[in-house]
Amino acid sequence: MPIPKSKGSATPWPNKFVFSSFLLYVGALCISSLPGYAQTPAEIEALAGRTAQRVAKTRQQHIFVAGLQGCQLEPEICAKFEASLRANLEKMVSGAHFAKRENVINILEGRGFIALDAYFPDVLKAVATSAGADILVTDSLEWQSDGYDLTSEVYDAVQGRKLDLLRAKLTRPAVESGAEPLVFKDAQSGDSMIIYRGKQPRTPIIESPVCERCPNPSYTPEAQADRIQGRVLLQVTITEQGAVDQVGVIDGLAGGLTDQALEAVRSWHFKPAIGKDGKPFAARMPLEVTFRLP
Repeated sequence: MPIPKSKGSATPWPNKFVFSSFLLYVGALCISSLPGYAQTPAEIEALAGRTAQRVAKTRQQHIFVAGLQGCQLEPEICAKFEASLRANLEKMVSGAHFAKRENVINILEGRGFIALDAYFPDVLKAVATSAGADILVTDSLEWQSDGYDLTSEVYDAVQGRKLDLLRAKLTRPAVESGAEPLVFKDAQSGDSMIIYRGKQPRTPIIESPVCERCPNPSYTPEAQADRIQGRVLLQVTITEQGAVDQVGVIDGLAGGLTDQALEAVRSWHFKPAIGKDGKPFAARMPLEVTFRLP
């Protein structure tokens, strides 16, 4: 899903560690039944081995491993990949440490995020960087008509750059159009994330939030004087009423522009996400505010 845009130092973690991937195991607002999946453990294990080898080349011990939104299409696939990856990392990376899922959730919530945000890559990258972690490994599933692309990304959290994107093709016995997205709901917050499958029809089955009244934020005199431009990236909930709520800052700007972005988006109004039942629901999503000088 594209990030909506407008034109217009975090607390360190107590220790460096390997963040073992987790699944929130919460109910879905609507989950269509998926066809039987022809499991290919050899391909999954091969991808885990290649990913671990790439991590080992960095000679870093401190690694985050996390499944992203797409993993909810078939959680078992990502769980198998992550278990194999962890086993490989334990063999290849001497002195690796593993953290409990609860520690990660506590850190996110302490920074204004919610547990559901741990499925979003930019949130995880922001956390890893502020923690001084070395490597972030994320895995996800990309829906294809005849199966999935299982991907793993190796990210250098210190340098802030992607090191590698690895991929394995997993097939299903039947081809499907898969137009209906998955809406995955967090039981604790009541917020949902929309996970798309295939090309969406002209008239979508499930509608994403659409900005209806989103005036540009104002520049501060300091930012204008220093010619500061760029984006402020936020993680927000668009409520059933179309309001912006539960805002977390992923990436900000100097010169008071982050505060200006926060002030602006809290006044924005959206057409909320609409489910296939025609009813609105609260959606969790990234939101980008761009500052440009003439």
